[in-house]
Amino acid sequence: METPPAGSAHLDPTRARNRIHHETERIHAVLDEARICHVGLVVDGWPHVLPTLHVRRGDTLYLHGSAGARLLAAGRAGRLPICVTVSLLDGLVLARSAFHHSVNYRSVLVRGLASPVLDEDDKRAVLAAFIDRTASGRSGACRPANRRELAATA
Repeated sequence: METPPAGSAHLDPTRARNRIHHETERIHAVLDEARICHVGLVVDGWPHVLPTLHVRRGDTLYLHGSAGARLLAAGRAGRLPICVTVSLLDGLVLARSAFHHSVNYRSVLVRGLASPVLDEDDKRAVLAAFIDRTASGRSGACRPANRRELAATA
């Protein structure tokens, strides 16, 4: 996923600025700990948010999906502007007044331009990363994906 230029004024936080961090290591840690992400995109003028799996390899974030899914259908024409979010709930803060209840959480919002993985070797490596993220070492215990399975997976 290609990242758009930084510095957009509408992304500057308006509250709790001291809790906002942009350090790559922190962002990677949250992405790596989260088990599911939500992908936001606009199709035919309407916003859609879809849950899916993700895996990070270096600075690249990969999203899992079916080749026939809306996300991939929308992105076939070229690089698709998307927004990916993950959230980790760390705890509930309960106060004497319900008005002062809150939650402690960590989250990441990533905007970028999505494109499909087309190279077969790259696709196999990314799929192995997805499998091993779900169950450590599992890709080595599975038979390799056949061409039909590779074609159906995006």
